[in-house]
Amino acid sequence: MAHPESLLDKILKSPQLPSVPAVAIKLLDLAQDLDSSTREIVETIKSDPALAAKILRSANSSYFSFRSEIRTLEQAIPLVGRTVITSLALSFSLSAEAMTDGPLSEHYKRYWLRSVVQASAAETLASFIDRNSMSSELFMTGLLMDIGQLAMLRVLRDDYIPVIDKLEEDESSLEVCEKSVLGFDHTDTGSQLMKQWKFPEEMCDAARHHHGTPADVTNEQSLELARVTMIASRVGDYFCSNSPGAALSELRELTAASFQFSEETLSEFLHKTEERVQVTAELLSANTDDLPNAADLMSQACEQLAAISIAQHQQTQETLIQQKLGELERLDLEAQNRQLREQAFCDPLTSLYNRRYFDESVQKEIDRSCRRGNPIGVLFFDVDHFKQLNDTYGHQFGDTVLARLGAIISKNIRTADVAARYGGEEFVVLAVDASEAGLGVLAERIRQSVENETFNDEGSVIPVTVSVGATFASLCRGDQNISSRILESADAAMYESKRRGRNCVTMNSMASDLERRISQLVVENRFSYWLVQRRIIDGAEMFEIAQSSRPAEIRLGELAYSRKWLEKGDVQKILDIQESTGERFGAIAHRLYLLTEEQLALLLAEQSECSDTLKDQLINAGLIDGQEAEALFSQFVHERELRLKTTAPRRSTVAATTVADTTDACS
Repeated sequence: MAHPESLLDKILKSPQLPSVPAVAIKLLDLAQDLDSSTREIVETIKSDPALAAKILRSANSSYFSFRSEIRTLEQAIPLVGRTVITSLALSFSLSAEAMTDGPLSEHYKRYWLRSVVQASAAETLASFIDRNSMSSELFMTGLLMDIGQLAMLRVLRDDYIPVIDKLEEDESSLEVCEKSVLGFDHTDTGSQLMKQWKFPEEMCDAARHHHGTPADVTNEQSLELARVTMIASRVGDYFCSNSPGAALSELRELTAASFQFSEETLSEFLHKTEERVQVTAELLSANTDDLPNAADLMSQACEQLAAISIAQHQQTQETLIQQKLGELERLDLEAQNRQLREQAFCDPLTSLYNRRYFDESVQKEIDRSCRRGNPIGVLFFDVDHFKQLNDTYGHQFGDTVLARLGAIISKNIRTADVAARYGGEEFVVLAVDASEAGLGVLAERIRQSVENETFNDEGSVIPVTVSVGATFASLCRGDQNISSRILESADAAMYESKRRGRNCVTMNSMASDLERRISQLVVENRFSYWLVQRRIIDGAEMFEIAQSSRPAEIRLGELAYSRKWLEKGDVQKILDIQESTGERFGAIAHRLYLLTEEQLALLLAEQSECSDTLKDQLINAGLIDGQEAEALFSQFVHERELRLKTTAPRRSTVAATTVADTTDACS
């Protein structure tokens, strides 16, 4: 196959092109020249006697339906109009070009019949969209939009036959088949021809895009004319193709989007177009015998649409079924993966995590707590006299004790805490962001719950107790083997409980007195704690909600600087010390008398609990309304500020500067 550009160039330069007679060319120029006279148009038409006779005959035809006979061109031109005269000249020329014999004669006839339909549709549409003054221009554009096909039929001949063969074999459109075989289509050819014949740019653009959609048109000035040609093209498909159903569906969408046509308006438009086609065909000597009547055409279109709808429904159902199957497969795979994870990380007897998972969690939580300066607690539980229970009542009873103990622990801890069966009859809990007092309360609550639990064997109540060891730690960066040291401390505390007689709690602390005091102050400075203390929100409800209200990690130095409690130089000094010692930012600031205990506790509370998030969650949970939340928070802030004022600062506050200036320096 020749190169597409060479074939297109061959068409444009061919002497066999559909010719626009010199008379028609001159009429085009005169029609666009506002200074031209009727006399000039008359003389131009008279230079071609055959054309003059055809125009006079047309002026007296049913196409125009003038009341009195028109005898001269001087009478005809003012009545018919310059543009209409030009359209007629072009039409007569093209109709002659389309009347040919040979192997492609049928395709010539189809081209010409379709052109007549499209011209009639474009002209008819003018009255439906209030563009009667443009009816002649629209008629001309509709007539010429497929001129490229006529040129390709005439010039390429042998090259075009494979296009026709492919069109008969495939369900693809004509332009798709042309591009597939030749590399370009009749819209490319037609728009180039019209430019060569010096037609207005808007008409050339409309011819190029008549098979497309409005979104394809980039020139706003061409858009309305392009919409008309697009609709006219679909009308051509409706009347002249084997797929009137698909054409009708596109027409519904296009006319509604472009000109807000209702179904009733569209039906009327098609009916008027059919009437106009018959008149135009008579005028231009086009054979309409192959056109179906309106009733048959609509019936065929509706049958096709119904078939398309059924096919689409079936396709949709098949797609949904495949999606469902895919979703089920995905869910099954996720379930299998989840089961594997559970098997890898969960203890099957107690449904708690296993030691492997716990060891990993401890390290992650310690890393997070080091970054944020939050305390951490670990509880160790060991069932008292467990070997004796197993020997006396059997291993099944022992398993029951372990399973019940797992359930008791799960019930009493927070969602953010991590509980695991550490090995045999030993259990461990990682309590994140907990105070020393809170850790002790949790340990004692679980111990009492186990003691109060009823264990039966053959009607006898068997007492079961646990010994508990607890370690509270306040962490800093650079601590070596801190996770193992915390676990060893809790384990040692548990054995101390055994030594003390079992069924008791022993507390160890890896924090200084100051750290423990600040930890308690942090709790007291939280909005959640304030709400529970005043019995506004139940403690259990607050416990769950507060765990999910953690903010993004905010640097403590940034918070202190924004409150004007530290200067830029203070922040940098603390950071330098922190880099070399690994101490927490707050601990250094307090040691250097830059922050009071109350100030440090307040900053740590803000860092560990987002009050705004907590308010939203309380509102969403229906525990308080928006107005009440704002009022309570304002009261909380007021009381907190009053408490701060009672604690004398260890240094004067500094002048305000821009927070952004030290963002990089805060940690």
